[in-house]
Amino acid sequence: MEFLHRDEAPLTQEQWKSIDDIVVKTARKTVVGRKFIEITPVLDPSIQHTSYDIIDAGNTGACGLFGEKDCGIIKVKDRKFLPLPIIYQDFKIHWRDIESSKKHGIPLDLGVPASAASKVSIAEDRLIFLGDSSLGYPGLLNVEGRNTVRIRDWNSNGEAFRNAVEAVEKLTEKGFYQDYALVLNPKDYAKLHRVLHNTGVLEISQIKELYNVGVFTTPAVPQNKAVAVATGIENMDIFVAQDMITAYVNYDNMDHYFRIFEILALRIKRPESICTIE
Repeated sequence: MEFLHRDEAPLTQEQWKSIDDIVVKTARKTVVGRKFIEITPVLDPSIQHTSYDIIDAGNTGACGLFGEKDCGIIKVKDRKFLPLPIIYQDFKIHWRDIESSKKHGIPLDLGVPASAASKVSIAEDRLIFLGDSSLGYPGLLNVEGRNTVRIRDWNSNGEAFRNAVEAVEKLTEKGFYQDYALVLNPKDYAKLHRVLHNTGVLEISQIKELYNVGVFTTPAVPQNKAVAVATGIENMDIFVAQDMITAYVNYDNMDHYFRIFEILALRIKRPESICTIE
C-alpha cells in the first residue's frame, strides 16, 4: 500500500508492528457499533462511493400446497449512491524518541498513537449513531422511519427497565423478534446499577435479560437517550473500504507526523429495525 508512505518513516519493522498492534488493541476495546452491527469488508481504499439501499420487507411469508398465496416481494425500494468518508486523527512522534528507541532499545511510548486510535474509534461511533447530514448518512439515533418511545425519568427506580421493555415491544410489533442490542450513554448506564425495587437484582441485569446481543455504552449517544436495535445484515451493515491503519504523513521541524484513518459507512437498510428512547 504505497499511499501509506511507510518506507519514508524512520521506523523499524518492529516499531511499525508495535504501533499497528496498539491501534488494533485500542480500537477493539473502544468502538461500540462494530460490536453488534455486521461488517461488510470490501477492503479497497480506492472505492469512493457505495450504494445505500432501503429494503422493502414484503409480507411475513406464505404457506400453501400450490404456492398460490400472495407473499409479497422483498426488494430494494430505494437506492442512493453516497461518498465514503475518511475518519482520521493525526499524531506526532518526537525525533529523539525514535532515535532513543533505535539506539538504546527503549520501546516507543505508544500512548500518543493509542490516544489517536481512541479518537478515531469515537469518531466512527459518532458517524454510526449520529450520522453525517452533509454526506447524506443518517445515524441510528436520527434515521427517518425508526420507531420511538418516550423516555421516562430514569432517576426513578424501574423506569429505565420499563423503557427497555417498551422498545422491545415496539420492535416485536414491527416483526423483529430476536437478536436485540441496546446502547446508551455511560452516565445513564452507571445509574442503572441499583437494585430493582425489591427483587434483589440490579436494574441493568434485568435489562440485559431482554437484550441477548448485549447492552453497550458510548459517549456518542447523548445522555437521556438510548437506542434499541434488531441486529442482522438484513437490517444494517458497516461497509468498510479501509480498516483502521496508520500512514506516515511528513517530517517537519525535526518531528514526524502520522495519520490513523479508516474508510467506512453505516448503511441502514430497514429503519424500522431501530427504536430510539428519547
